[in-house]
Amino acid sequence: MDKKTNTKETKETQTHARAGSAALRVTMLAMLTAISVVVGIVCKNAFTFMIYYRFTLENIGVLAAGVFFGPAAGAIVGFASDAISCLLSTNPQLNPIISLGAITVGAVSGFASRLLSRAKPALRYAVAVSTAHLFGQVLIKSVGKMWYFGMPWYGIFIGLGFSALAGAVEYAVIMTLSKNKQISEFLR
Repeated sequence: MDKKTNTKETKETQTHARAGSAALRVTMLAMLTAISVVVGIVCKNAFTFMIYYRFTLENIGVLAAGVFFGPAAGAIVGFASDAISCLLSTNPQLNPIISLGAITVGAVSGFASRLLSRAKPALRYAVAVSTAHLFGQVLIKSVGKMWYFGMPWYGIFIGLGFSALAGAVEYAVIMTLSKNKQISEFLR
């Protein structure tokens, strides 16, 4: 086999590997979106107190997308899961501030994770989850709930409590996923 043929085969192999990797990434992001939608619907139906107080783990897929795939992927999964969740609910109207909160959760988790890429995973994921919840869930979504649904100002503190509980569970799930051998191999 001559050098020219070998180079051509190597380039084709690399192209196929990248295409397969891209398809796998899209599939993983679609699965994370589906997880967020399903978990969100279950939590919304089981743990909603009034219209604006709710304990939910709907951000688990959004946070995982941000942490493992970056801020753009996290933002896309955040928007997609919020939009699909709205379409599947009894009120299919998209709320722009709530959607912005979901996008922010994904983007901030991705930025924080990238910013602390050299830190130990436990610290990196803890900061990513907590800052994403603080900005996207507590600040932005709380403003949306006050504006659209008439939530009282002290509802921010109730939301902070729910976010702290949800964030602890989501952090534990992300740590568990990051320790899984097959997932770690894929993320390299």
